[in-house]
Amino acid sequence: MLNFKPVTIESVKELQPFAEAQYTRSCDYTPGNLVMWARFMDYRYAIEQDTLFIMCKSEADIKSKAFLAPIGKLPLSSSVEILKEYCLATGTPLQFTAVPEPMAQELKELLPDHTVTPLENWSDYIYSAQSLATLQGKALNKKRNRYNKFIAENPAYTYSRCTNEELTEIARFIAANRECQHDREDNMRCYEQWQCIATVKNIIHYNQPAGVIRIDGRIVAFTLGELFGNTLYIHIEKAIREIAGAAEAINRLFIEDMLEENPGIEFVNREEDLGDPGLRQAKKAYNPIEMLHRYEFTPQE
Repeated sequence: MLNFKPVTIESVKELQPFAEAQYTRSCDYTPGNLVMWARFMDYRYAIEQDTLFIMCKSEADIKSKAFLAPIGKLPLSSSVEILKEYCLATGTPLQFTAVPEPMAQELKELLPDHTVTPLENWSDYIYSAQSLATLQGKALNKKRNRYNKFIAENPAYTYSRCTNEELTEIARFIAANRECQHDREDNMRCYEQWQCIATVKNIIHYNQPAGVIRIDGRIVAFTLGELFGNTLYIHIEKAIREIAGAAEAINRLFIEDMLEENPGIEFVNREEDLGDPGLRQAKKAYNPIEMLHRYEFTPQE
């Protein structure tokens, strides 16, 4: 029977091969995302026959237990049968959460007795890497203008990749600019802001690429990503709001930097908006080429 264990920073090396192999471009399978949200979502994992099984809270109802769609060498039909055996033995409902669109159709055929519900606030925003690196075209006029404003008003800015020596300073920057003042596990936005600090401190353990912008030596923007295959995942992006164009600058400069080092990057996943109206507007303004929708599979009574 499957033996699930908690996702921790030490799990990264085990999780990375599956992130490399998954084809959906869903951020849910990246080690950075799993580690960052491990406590909030209660992520647990098991590896069986070179296939990754993940148990977590349901994204539709965090009081319910669910599974991500398994990924790895086993066909989805075989891995679902393994989960059925586990659920029967443990009295756990066979419920799936955050199933990305490319896998949802196959899972519908395997589970005809399940109700399928779209997770409206959990769609990943997928962009052309070249588009974000150049900000060319009419659709990106406003973003390009804000980037140009930042460059014009801050000619002495510097951009660089983060070093281990900067991590404590970056953590302080995020803490000083957080909007939420409490670490409440029932508040996703609050949890995300505090967990960003913990994630930064763990960069050294799994070598995530990160970039920082300074003005006169002061940090004004920071971003952290993760690269698997031809897709760059942006897990964290923070900028001082009062500095016009700082957010646009860190996004563009980091992606330019990553493309120069990895010309094979085709897509950028800037993840979901969690239903936040401001975040949704900001993500749409970058002109996504795809919305990677996700679904909940719930057993019918």
